[in-house]
Amino acid sequence: MSVLGTIDAPLDVFSGLVTDMAPEDLPAGVSPDCGDVAFILGAVKTRPGLLSLYTPISGNPTVNYLKTFTQPNLAQTLLALDSTGTLWGELAPGALTQIASGIVAGSRAASTTLFGREYIAVSDGKFGIDIPRQYDGTYFDRVSQVGPGAGPTSVADAAAEPALTITPSGAVRASNTVTITTATAHGYLVGQTVTIAGVTDSTLDGIYLVATVPSPTTFTYSQSGADSPSGSGTATLTPQISAGVHQVAVFFQTRQGYFTQPSPAVSWTAAGGFRVTVTGIPLALGDVNIAARILAFTPAGGDSFYYTTGLEGTPNMVIPDNTTTTVTLDFSDTVLLAGTLADPLFRRVELGECSGVAGYSSRLFWWGERNKLNNLLNLTFDGGFSGNTPLGWTTDPTYGAGGLRDFSTIWGGAYDIIGDGATAVRGMITQSAALDTNGVPIIEPITGYSVRARVKAYPPLTQGTLHVNLYSASGGINTTGLQVTAAQVNALASGAFGEFIAVLTAPLTSVPADLVLRVFADGTPTLSAGFTVDCIEVFPTAEPFNVSLVRASNTDDPESYDGVSGLLSIAEDNGQAVRAAFVLRGVLYFVKENSMYSTQDDGVNEPADWTVSEVSQTVGTPSVNGVDTGEDWAVIAHRTGLYLFAGGEPVKISQEIQPLWDTINWSVAQTLWVRVDTRAKRIYVGVPIAPALQPNRILVLDYRGLSAAGEIGSLGAVHASPYTGRMFAPANSRKWAPWNIVANSASLVERSDGTAQFFLGNGAANGKIYELSDAQLSDDGAAISSYYTTYFFPTLDDEQSLQLRSHRKLFAYLTCYVQGAGNLNLTAFPVNEAYPAVLSPLPLSSPAPKDLEMPINVLAERTAFQVGTNQAGAWFRLSRFVASLLPDPWSPVRGGN
Repeated sequence: MSVLGTIDAPLDVFSGLVTDMAPEDLPAGVSPDCGDVAFILGAVKTRPGLLSLYTPISGNPTVNYLKTFTQPNLAQTLLALDSTGTLWGELAPGALTQIASGIVAGSRAASTTLFGREYIAVSDGKFGIDIPRQYDGTYFDRVSQVGPGAGPTSVADAAAEPALTITPSGAVRASNTVTITTATAHGYLVGQTVTIAGVTDSTLDGIYLVATVPSPTTFTYSQSGADSPSGSGTATLTPQISAGVHQVAVFFQTRQGYFTQPSPAVSWTAAGGFRVTVTGIPLALGDVNIAARILAFTPAGGDSFYYTTGLEGTPNMVIPDNTTTTVTLDFSDTVLLAGTLADPLFRRVELGECSGVAGYSSRLFWWGERNKLNNLLNLTFDGGFSGNTPLGWTTDPTYGAGGLRDFSTIWGGAYDIIGDGATAVRGMITQSAALDTNGVPIIEPITGYSVRARVKAYPPLTQGTLHVNLYSASGGINTTGLQVTAAQVNALASGAFGEFIAVLTAPLTSVPADLVLRVFADGTPTLSAGFTVDCIEVFPTAEPFNVSLVRASNTDDPESYDGVSGLLSIAEDNGQAVRAAFVLRGVLYFVKENSMYSTQDDGVNEPADWTVSEVSQTVGTPSVNGVDTGEDWAVIAHRTGLYLFAGGEPVKISQEIQPLWDTINWSVAQTLWVRVDTRAKRIYVGVPIAPALQPNRILVLDYRGLSAAGEIGSLGAVHASPYTGRMFAPANSRKWAPWNIVANSASLVERSDGTAQFFLGNGAANGKIYELSDAQLSDDGAAISSYYTTYFFPTLDDEQSLQLRSHRKLFAYLTCYVQGAGNLNLTAFPVNEAYPAVLSPLPLSSPAPKDLEMPINVLAERTAFQVGTNQAGAWFRLSRFVASLLPDPWSPVRGGN
């Protein structure tokens, strides 16, 4: 075929998708329709394929969270949470190992690495739905927990101290140090006071501080004087505890070093001159997370608590085990007051279920927390037991039989109620719901409350109902509360907890003093079976979430949350919830649903007193994963579009695909995610395109060739000339393309070989984790249907510059500079995209690109062309496309319609 007389219309700018303009109006270089393609400078190509990396997870779940955890030994560990609630880790290269199970099924997660641990918030994308966790490569523990539900059972003066016999030659002064040897073991400690009397050399008599204890039968003290060998007499411990009222409380220390809130205090009146014996010290039996228990005391008549650790001759108030229940101590008020103040521990709260976490200024910040009352005792049953009674609770004398302490190495304490097949009501425990141990009201009048609890079956349960309600004999109150039947828990997966929620009480006009919270089972639970209950939470019905509250940990203490100084309130009156947070250039930003705020460590105050400033009243995100950071900038997915933020005003960078963006199913927008791949220079947005309920498409923005945030924000796919007003497509611009990949999560994952790879967690329920790989020419064996549609040749400017006139043309020939594999499919759209004309495919070759040519015979005023591949292993890379055309010689005008 001769192309004599035709005119070449070359296309060598391949920019991204633009749906915000009519296809016929697009300038040369942009696409009215494309899919599963990626852009490189000067070309468009088939996107990378999906390479399955691990043996598929049993049961074929989706993978809802991916993150690299950098361990203290610098090992890079991939963490993955699947939809069954199992957390996996790549503890050995190429293989996933189960770390924990039983996390709420279907949940998502967000996490941050700080202090050598990964801190994980588990949520539904909006609010927390499971307790916050931390993983250090060995232990998977909760973040913060309740302290002991009760103090020691008895505190009293110890018995009078016995006088110990000093051996006949057992009092020797040498170099101003006296060494005393007793006939029997003395049990004295450094720092205690001892009275020496009746020694042959009477100058050795007196009251002294024990300086050292070389052996069980010797001790020393300092005394100036001539050397003197002597002996006989007595040594009597002289206690230093002053007369008056003292208090003692106990708190747990976890293996991560966290100090819990102390127990309610117990007091005694010291006579003075006696040591104190503390008995019934709370235990956390079975709780392997508890490494020690610590006693804190007040001085006589005081109300501030202190403790000492045995250093520098101080009494040791740390009990380094989980078995000792009785200790006898001695201390002076002076030594005690020089110890560590424990008062701030009483303001600590147990962190609730949160949706997100961020590290900033050596602190953790959590948001999306579920609301709950913090002055009830031991509702998670991690605060210890006395026998089978949870501390802080009272076993009912009539209906209390059947209660049983339970414990999981991962989930902590729980309470079992076991039936005997004959008794109607079993395992009843109660605690005050009127006033807490400090006299502060718990249930307030004129406020409705609800309750949520995690419950599972203790098999083989066939009958019975678990109750959590309020009761008052004097007020005639017996609320319906929460009721969970045997059938409901048996419907759960085997061994799995389910969370149940119900109204605890309608607003009470007044709160009786004897109002109690009760937990029990009735309906004659099955013999040797029953219910396991955990994580009871009472909250105001009208405020189930702390929508604007952010909790900040203490500095360098990531599990400690002060209920006063650790709170930030983010625009609490605007009716929006905090959804995400990020750090940029030393500033911490909080993103609400339709607004954004910033704060910064002022170096002086606690977070509650930091200044919070408004950044935007219009830009926010609906999802905990709706924000990610790139190269000193952030991207934010909002209902109106994707925005880039570099410290000034957020700039919209998705206007060119607004009609596609508007098809996102915003009713489930909490499932969307945003990730920046700084290696490949791409921004990925996983979105649910209606009617999908999970992300079923990835909207991809290539920003290769754009060196800064300003260029990404300003260089859109289409620009208007400031001189002519004509639209044109710059070669370097942001370029959008939708990818047909179903993925519930994504992450730029650090690998052990020092590289970073982009991973995707499947959303198609096949149990797989994928790497996005340029070397992979299929999606795990399935064809990648990649295609790119050109603009409609020619534009008005083309007609004028090529002297083609504006009537019907004959498109006679095509030339493509392309490489690839398989066949390149070609389609012409001579009228619009609704009327395709399929052209003959062209065979592709690689690695050397070449010009492919073919004659065509397409008549139209304007025509768009589509190229693509759709077979497994097929791909293309197109860098030049030339259409040869001329005015139609037979019918230059139609002459009518």
